[in-house]
Amino acid sequence: MMSSTTNWFDLPPELKVNILSRIGHFEILESAQYVCSDWYKVCKDPSMWKVINLFRLRETFYLSEVSYGGLPGIWKICKNVVDRSGGQLVDIRIPDLRTDEILMYVADRASQLKRLYMRVGRSDDSSIKTLHKALKKFPLLEELKVDCEYLTNEAIESAGRYCPLLKTLSFFQEREFSSFLKVNDEIGVAIGENLHELRHLKLINNTISNIGLKAILDEQIRHLTLPDFHYEDDENEDSGSENDEDEDDNEDSEDEDEDEVDNED
Repeated sequence: MMSSTTNWFDLPPELKVNILSRIGHFEILESAQYVCSDWYKVCKDPSMWKVINLFRLRETFYLSEVSYGGLPGIWKICKNVVDRSGGQLVDIRIPDLRTDEILMYVADRASQLKRLYMRVGRSDDSSIKTLHKALKKFPLLEELKVDCEYLTNEAIESAGRYCPLLKTLSFFQEREFSSFLKVNDEIGVAIGENLHELRHLKLINNTISNIGLKAILDEQIRHLTLPDFHYEDDENEDSGSENDEDEDDNEDSEDEDEDEVDNED
C-alpha cells in the first residue's frame, strides 16, 4: 500500500504553529528554534506565545543556575518570552521568582490578558503591592488565581474597579499560615463590596467566619469553595486555552438567587 508524505515547507503557517506549540515553550527556546530558518520564523510568531507558563523557568533556575547566568539570565529569558507574544498574551502563570518585576513587565505589554496565575514567596509584600498596580492595566481579565501568604483589600478593590470582566477568583493560602491566623472577614467583605460580577470563588486555607461568608453570598456567586484546609497544587493544572468558551451569563432569572456551595473533602 502506497503511503504519501507531506513536505514541512508545504504546510500552511497556522498548522506549523499548531505543531511546534505542542513541544513546550522551554523546548522551543532551548532547541526547536535553532533547527532551521523556517522553524525559527515560526517560533517567533506571536500566536505561539498567547499562553505562557513560566514555572519551568523557575525549575531551570534552581537546577541550572550556572549555565543560565543565575537570576539575571532567567529574567532575560522571561522578558524574551513575553516580548515574543507581541501584545497578544492572554494567559500567563508566574512563579515565585522575581514575581513583582515579571508581573509589571507583563502589565506594560499585555493589555489583552484574560487569565493570570501568580505564586508569591513568603513575606513577599512587594509582589502583592505590585498586583494592586498591575490590575489597573488588565481591563479584559476574566480569571485571577493567587497563591500567597495573604491578599490585600487594595488588590481586591483594584480588581473590582479596573477588571469589570472578572468572573473567577482563587486565593490559595499556605496551610502553615492559616493554622494560626485570626479570623479574617475583611477579605470576604472586600470581595462582596467590589467584585460584583464574580461567578466562581475559591478560598483555600483562608480564615473566614460566617460574617465574611454572608458578605460574599450577597453577590451572584455561582460556585463557592469554602476554606476547608485543603491545598490544591495549581501548578500542575492545565493552563487552559484562549479559545475556552465563556460561561453563559444570561441564565434564567430564577437561578440568579441560588448560590451553589461546593465543599471539598
